Amino acid sequence: YGKHAPLTVNRGLKHDYLGMNIDYSQPGKVTFDMHEYVKGLLHEAPDELLKARAATPAANHLFEINARATKLSEEKAEIFHHLVAKLLYLCKRTRPDIILPVAFLCTRVQNPDEDDFKKLGRCLSYLQNYPDIPLTLEASKDGVIKWWVDASFAVHSDYKSHTGACMSLGKGCPINISSKQKINTRSSTEAELVGVNDVLALILWVRHFLEAQGFTITDNVVYQDNMSSILLEKNGRQSSGKKTRHIEIRYFFITDNVHRKKASIEHCPTEEMVSDSHTKPTQGALFRKHRGTIMNLPTTPPTGPQECVGADGVQTSLQNQTQPADSSTEKDRQRATANHTYSPKKMNSCSSSSRSYLEVAKIKKRAVNRLSSLLVSNRL
Repeated sequence: YGKHAPLTVNRGLKHDYLGMNIDYSQPGKVTFDMHEYVKGLLHEAPDELLKARAATPAANHLFEINARATKLSEEKAEIFHHLVAKLLYLCKRTRPDIILPVAFLCTRVQNPDEDDFKKLGRCLSYLQNYPDIPLTLEASKDGVIKWWVDASFAVHSDYKSHTGACMSLGKGCPINISSKQKINTRSSTEAELVGVNDVLALILWVRHFLEAQGFTITDNVVYQDNMSSILLEKNGRQSSGKKTRHIEIRYFFITDNVHRKKASIEHCPTEEMVSDSHTKPTQGALFRKHRGTIMNLPTTPPTGPQECVGADGVQTSLQNQTQPADSSTEKDRQRATANHTYSPKKMNSCSSSSRSYLEVAKIKKRAVNRLSSLLVSNRL
């Protein structure tokens, strides 16, 4: 105690620090990975947790708690706590794609049950399927800090909401947040407002830190997908009504910083909300899309499919890397071939999609009119 370790200096393009491999080999990029750490973690995990390979780290029932589930034995609970702690270290460093299930499992370490153990196994099975995904960061020159802040309303067993956020300076997200809110809220609008307030201190700190380092910050944008909360954040009490008057005044701290131009609030469509996967267990193409944005993965499809187990336990064929969001699946091709000659341009064109929507709307309208006429005739 009280002794100082000798100072060591490492120079070069590749470094190993606290289990992280840091690579500066590509100009304008820095890549982080912890594949050796993941390998050791999977080696420590019991075999019963690694029976299958999962395509996503969490199933749709992640937040559901079975009160009748059997509690884990003391030995099993200790293993559970140990593995969750190691996953927490991993997701905070290089694997933000597992941050949501880890955030939930952290709330269960005091009294875990068999269901929680299975959810831990699902997360480990996902890591077993994707052990080597790196986090690649790139900074743009426009000086804009982008934040995506989202909230899932009343998803926890005590009806508290869940906040998710991520930040990017160009490509890839170095800051990722997924946490249970400390208070209960009465609506999704209020949950979104509380979520932004929880993250706002970090939003302001990051701007001040970068400016202190000599960088010029042109804007600090916070993206949200709830228009009601955006109006409250921009206008404060002017947009407050009967359902929001009870919100404590400290939440209009957001409005004050917007007026002082320390941050700006902009709307983002729900399907483009990057932090959506930090608040709810997304599946399939949507999960891969957000994972690709957060971790800056290449969008080129892999050379071949990989067999893995999906949320329903059925073995499905999935790609090893992130796929383009507009790529057609094999089922789409089969449906198109059954109806008419398949054409990628035709299937992806907005005009053909609009026509199909109009045709469906016309059919529904005719059906409603027919049903109404039958009801009138029966009354007569």
